[in-house]
Amino acid sequence: MRLRILILAALVAVAAFPAAAGAGKATNVEVGNGFFGPANLTVKKGAKVRFKWTPSLELHDVHVKSGPAKFHSPTQAAGTYSHKFAKAGKYVLFCTQHTDMTMKVKVKKR
Repeated sequence: MRLRILILAALVAVAAFPAAAGAGKATNVEVGNGFFGPANLTVKKGAKVRFKWTPSLELHDVHVKSGPAKFHSPTQAAGTYSHKFAKAGKYVLFCTQHTDMTMKVKVKKR
């Protein structure tokens, strides 16, 4: 049952947030219990991405597993964290509290 709820929440998040953004726009990514929404994102170099936690009792963070530049957010249960992607390339992000919670970000040069 919990898996169904997580899948449904992830599908709703993918529909609610844009999958691509230009350098002048902030793109929102939901950080929920067991998922990032959307799980795949394409942005232009210089784009700002705002990670917004769905308030819960579970702690989450955003860390770079692989990519051209490293960054990490604070570990928190609610709030936001923003990151500007200054280097083009492919990033794999994950939550250190839930290592199977991942997302991919492709940053285009233009």
